[in-house]
Amino acid sequence: MIHYNLYTRQTTGTLMVFVFEGNKAKPIIGATVTITGDNQNIILQTNESGQTQPITLPAKEPYSNYTVNVSASGYTSIKINGVQVVPNSTGIQEIEMTPTGQRWDYRPIEEHTIPPHQLDLPEPEKPIENPLTKQEPQRRPDGPAIGLLIPEYIIVHDGAPKDRSAPNYRVKFTDYITKVACGEIYSSWHKEALTANILCITSFTLNRLYTQEYQGFDITSKIQFDHKFDPNQTVYGEIVEVVDTIFNQYVKHPDPELKQPFLTEYRAYERRCTLGQYKSQELARAGYKHLDILKYFYEPCYKPIATATSPGVIFQGRPTPPPETVLQEGATGSDVREIQVYLNEISKKYSEIPSLEVDGTYGKETKQAVESFQKIFIVPQTGATDFRTWYKITNLYYSILQYRHNNKSIPHHTNLPSNPSTNPGLINQHHLAHPYHLNNHRNIPNYYNYF
Repeated sequence: MIHYNLYTRQTTGTLMVFVFEGNKAKPIIGATVTITGDNQNIILQTNESGQTQPITLPAKEPYSNYTVNVSASGYTSIKINGVQVVPNSTGIQEIEMTPTGQRWDYRPIEEHTIPPHQLDLPEPEKPIENPLTKQEPQRRPDGPAIGLLIPEYIIVHDGAPKDRSAPNYRVKFTDYITKVACGEIYSSWHKEALTANILCITSFTLNRLYTQEYQGFDITSKIQFDHKFDPNQTVYGEIVEVVDTIFNQYVKHPDPELKQPFLTEYRAYERRCTLGQYKSQELARAGYKHLDILKYFYEPCYKPIATATSPGVIFQGRPTPPPETVLQEGATGSDVREIQVYLNEISKKYSEIPSLEVDGTYGKETKQAVESFQKIFIVPQTGATDFRTWYKITNLYYSILQYRHNNKSIPHHTNLPSNPSTNPGLINQHHLAHPYHLNNHRNIPNYYNYF
């Protein structure tokens, strides 16, 4: 008689909990993290980077739900229900805590429930939009100049477009794209399918920003109108990797006269002229590349379908181009000096990163500091500063400046007034000047209207 070891046949996934304050500006060290569910009761402590050790948990297809409780001295405790652990995937539950002295309402514990994955829910009806309609962008009085550069933040309205009682969230752009993707597609899918779907999410989002579809915010959190977004969504290493690599790319509008990114509609199941999420996975497994997947769905109706790359990003309200080449050992110059300045500031919060002499030379010490940063923020530890690493370093640096400027944490999903004209400074309060010792040596214009 054959005896099977049922445990060895059980599928598992990995979960790491990252606890911080103020858009990762300050890791919370020594927080107690308790993970329960599926007969598990695991207690962990966060390290000097605010992270628990990754743990392996039982996970059924398409995912298993767990509950994460976090407590730390001086902070309001948090309970997150519905944390989603996907088989053979690396899950990261990011938890932003609020100091108890900064709450305007006393609560012994803050509780949130992550909704079921969108592919587990009935497909909602959405208004039909014609993506070929020419929409000239209208600059909002309270908004920045309009352009195709990637914004630092996006303003998300947590309700229907006409529901002015719903709050607005200010979310880092890459965090927004990542959490939308993690709630809309499965991280276990083929990388080409993930890439095609994330390009759709990014292009749709940038179209909303470019055309200024809404007044007072950029996009809604409701899939009936835009994308499903939950600020507490579990994220996955497989999706983070793709977003980090292509968040500055989008699908070009098939009309060459129009500069706006294409409004790339998608659904769970295939419809005419619309990407089908399940079908995209089927095509990827059959050998289709991500651009071929996009062409399969859209080119029967719209030609040609191609992608484009934004010329830069926005930090603190200013165009900020990446270095022109990958920075690695032996490099010299102002780009290296900037990275050293940024890493030194980050090392004051993340002690695993060594401080550096700011000399503009990419030596062994700079390489080691970059490797330490890459280890913490789940980037391949090459020691070189490629686009992905540069963006993460720069993004965190400005989060730390913002944190210091405010003298208190402003959570990435902080409620903003539904009508920002009542307090227009709140929307743009992150527009800080570049440090005086850095210069714009590539002559990027002050406004980003690249058309």
